[in-house]
Amino acid sequence: METTKTKKIFAPWVWWPLLALGVGVVVFLLLVIHDMDALVGAALVVLALLYFLIQTLGRLVLRQWRDAGIAAIRLICLVAGLYFFVFPTVRVIVAFNQLLGPSEDHFADNLVIPEGIDIAIPIDDVGSGPRINAPASPDPFQAAVLAALAVQGNSDTEIIPALPSLRRAATEHAEVFFKYLEASPDWHVFMESGHRFAARRWSRDGIPLDTLHGYISDTWADDYSQMRCLLCLDCKQWSGYSVQHIQESANPAQPRMSRGNGLDESRIMIDCGKVWVELFEQSSAPERRITKAAIGELEKEFARFLDNPEAAVNEARLRSAGIASRIGARENAALILCNGIQPGIYVAHYRLNPGAPGSVYLKAFEVTQGTPLSAQRLREKSETRMAWSANPEERFSASARFTIYEGDWGKPYAARFEVWFKPDDGSPERKLAERIFKIEGWQR
Repeated sequence: METTKTKKIFAPWVWWPLLALGVGVVVFLLLVIHDMDALVGAALVVLALLYFLIQTLGRLVLRQWRDAGIAAIRLICLVAGLYFFVFPTVRVIVAFNQLLGPSEDHFADNLVIPEGIDIAIPIDDVGSGPRINAPASPDPFQAAVLAALAVQGNSDTEIIPALPSLRRAATEHAEVFFKYLEASPDWHVFMESGHRFAARRWSRDGIPLDTLHGYISDTWADDYSQMRCLLCLDCKQWSGYSVQHIQESANPAQPRMSRGNGLDESRIMIDCGKVWVELFEQSSAPERRITKAAIGELEKEFARFLDNPEAAVNEARLRSAGIASRIGARENAALILCNGIQPGIYVAHYRLNPGAPGSVYLKAFEVTQGTPLSAQRLREKSETRMAWSANPEERFSASARFTIYEGDWGKPYAARFEVWFKPDDGSPERKLAERIFKIEGWQR
């Protein structure tokens, strides 16, 4: 007698993935309620949905039509449930949290600022001091962006992603090219996930300043816009957002357009061989005015660099030293803190000379109990490259933006900030300076 073989159904599991999905949704909502990072819950949800998607596609490929139809209906119902139930619930929770106001961690409730110690107060703006060694002309990159936005944009989105000088600089003069970026006060060279990046700074009153994640937004020429110019020095993307990759060339290209904040948005990555250039733009017209201005000015900057690379590095160091002198006219200290957009958010200005190539970064401790403050995130956000020389009398400028999360608004306490140096040659890290500041923590 011939036995009939039962056909094995592809990816037969249902209840375990459904349980993972349910747990993920619950964890996600609980973390959102407590205003915490909900990545764990979101990951469980995504993995469960991915399983059901593979289940559906696999059954279709194997022509298991009935089971593929059931799997497809199940997947559609799950996605619809998330869209019509979970997403609105999250919006309600977020709105409710905002209605209740920022959450407090009570870190500083019983802390007392000691008497008899030298304690500094973060200032509002380093640019408001005396104009010593101030640049004679505005930043040409910034001036070009402002000039482009002063002209009404049209509907033509075409750009020409030609950056031959940047390609040559990064390819033919790689070592000097990196020295130039770390010496130039116009660029913030930093590490993220083990990869090197350089974000273009924006000047205020002649002093280049860091912005949050490198994004620059303001109302320019009665036109609210947002931009970012980022060099990916190891040809790695900074984050997981969608970016359109374009090859550097003199041929026209069409940026992929979308809408963000009610504005025309594009995010392109120009592949220049040894370096990628990310250009983000949100503006009120389809024409990529900021993007075209940025490409033009980057080409000019690195064409000047190619004329004499070593001289370009020396000029960048002189500019950095001049800005350090100007900042020192306001506060003659190795470390200066400026207030950010909210209490707990600060900008660190370094006036240092590490004496060797490497990175500087901050450590911070509450003064009375020695509790480390935002240790890992503070290092990541405050770490930067800067110019240096063998002359210990010289000082160079660099800056970084960071957040201290311990504490609540309106409850100041004393914190000791230490500037540490990590040499490129692998020798032990060493402390370069320290200073005590009266600060507040940022409330979520």
